[in-house]
Amino acid sequence: MKYQIVGRNVKVTKAMEDAIYKKMSRMERYFKDDEDIKCVATICTTRLDQTIEIAINTSNLDLRAKYSGRDFYEALDLCVDRLEGQMRKVKTQLDRTKKKSLGDNILLEMLKEVDDNDYDGSIVRRKKLKLTPMDEDEALTRMDALGHSFFVYLDSQTGLVNVLYAREDSGYGVIEIDE
Repeated sequence: MKYQIVGRNVKVTKAMEDAIYKKMSRMERYFKDDEDIKCVATICTTRLDQTIEIAINTSNLDLRAKYSGRDFYEALDLCVDRLEGQMRKVKTQLDRTKKKSLGDNILLEMLKEVDDNDYDGSIVRRKKLKLTPMDEDEALTRMDALGHSFFVYLDSQTGLVNVLYAREDSGYGVIEIDE
């Protein structure tokens, strides 16, 4: 696993790096050694909170967990626990659907089963959209008017489908879909 540790509004100390390496080493056993796996840990501090976000990117699967708390080490523990929970959920879904391509680079036998009585994996709502061409500003205005955190639209300049979304850092992002 290749690590990248980023500090925002904080200088990442050797102790913080060591804690991240130690906690993430327990995640390494879930991945095949021959895979190119990238782990990015972002640490951000405010006056009251320590936020850690960990993203694991593989060729077939992306996992991401974020946690804020008053103590960095507590936030790190809970963030790694969330990542493990996500991996258990992926394993359960793969076992149900028998689609193994998503989990090709995960050693599924290493994960324990999760009891997901609260989540049955079913789609509870389906919508159809009629996409009309518009620019980003109009899409942003419509998204805000709807009160949604994302908006799918047809870009008037490129003619391609884009997704506008609200980021947690109070900005916006656009996912541009290739053909």
